[in-house]
This record gives sequence, C-alpha cells and structure tokens, in this order.
Amino acid sequence: METDASSINPDVKLVTIDVKMQIRTLHAKVTFLQETGGMTEEIERMMTELTALYNKGDSLPTTRQPAPAATTVLPKLLLKAETMQAHSEYVGPDWKHLLIKPGDTIIVYAYINEVTAVGFNTRTNLGGRFPIDTAKKVDPQPHEKVEIFMAIDPSVLYATSPSSLGYKTGQYVRVCRWEKGGIWAYGFNLSTLAMGRFDSRYHFKKVEWHKET
Repeated sequence: METDASSINPDVKLVTIDVKMQIRTLHAKVTFLQETGGMTEEIERMMTELTALYNKGDSLPTTRQPAPAATTVLPKLLLKAETMQAHSEYVGPDWKHLLIKPGDTIIVYAYINEVTAVGFNTRTNLGGRFPIDTAKKVDPQPHEKVEIFMAIDPSVLYATSPSSLGYKTGQYVRVCRWEKGGIWAYGFNLSTLAMGRFDSRYHFKKVEWHKET
C-alpha cells in the first residue's frame, strides 16, 4: 500500500532518502563482488533474506533465486575496464566531468545510469563523468593489472583540492594511472564513483589477489 508523500513524517522522509542511497551503493558493491568472484554463500543468503522481508506471508527461501537475465543493476562497476573512442566534443558543467575532444580514448570503469559513465581520458590523464552517446566502444587497450587499495584511515585535511580523491575508511580505490615515481596515483573510488589523485604511501593498504590452486 502506497503512502501519500505529503503525509510522511520529516524524520521518516530523511530515512527513506538514506535507504535509497544505501541500496544503490549496495547494488554497486554486490555487482563488483559478482564480477570479481568475491561473492560468498553467506552474502548471497543475506541478500535473499533481505529480499524475502518484502514478501509478506512467505517463509524465507532456502535457495537464492536467480535474477532475470534482462536485469541490469545500475550503477554498474566494471572489473574489466572498457575502451571507448570519442566522436563528439564534451565540456562538462564542472571539474567532476571529463573534457573530451573527438578521437580521445576513454577507459570506462563504471556506468552510473543508462546515459552517463565514469572514465579516464588517456589524453588529458584526468577522469570523470561523461555522456555515453559521445563515444563508442572500440577494441580494448592492452591488458593492465587490476590494482586496488583499501583506505585504512580517513582522508587528510590538506588533500582538499579538486584533483584530490575523497575517500573514507574502508572504501576501495582502483588505480587508473601511476604517476612518475610510483607513489602518487590517479584512482577511482568504487564506493562514491569519484576520481582523483591519492598518495598510496599513507592511509591505504594494497589488496592482494590470491590465485586459486
């Protein structure tokens, strides 16, 4: 039964907005785990039980129901980055958006929705959001090792310039490009979908990938 929005308590409305944001973040993280092979039976069971809370009168299912094949969860994180080539110019409204010229090569790391993606422009060495219809998919770039760091401390106060990457403890950052010296890197925050520079020496721990034997 739907509730009239005008009659919702202000506190309830705030919680409703927060829940929507948390669900979107959860979708992005679950998609990342599925694509990286990190999904566990425990997480699958918890997701199933969470979904079952909305099935009134039904008992909790013991097996995970497969999602419809046509379902696409957005925002969508990409384990294997996609390569696109721009055919149109794009000047975004602010520094969070890419500056694109025709012919630019863009490495795409996520799709925010059906019209916007997040990527790294190899010409400008900067990342940001851009309209999907300004570019087309092309043959992928040579394989690059996926490097991910986890923030173990909150971001420091001096890293507040527009080019600095914002992050919180526990969030994961994927490396897009290392700067000369291999200390500073340009990264992609998997939780906020933001991009920027970060110092890998402090406040971060590299995630080690273990091959199955």
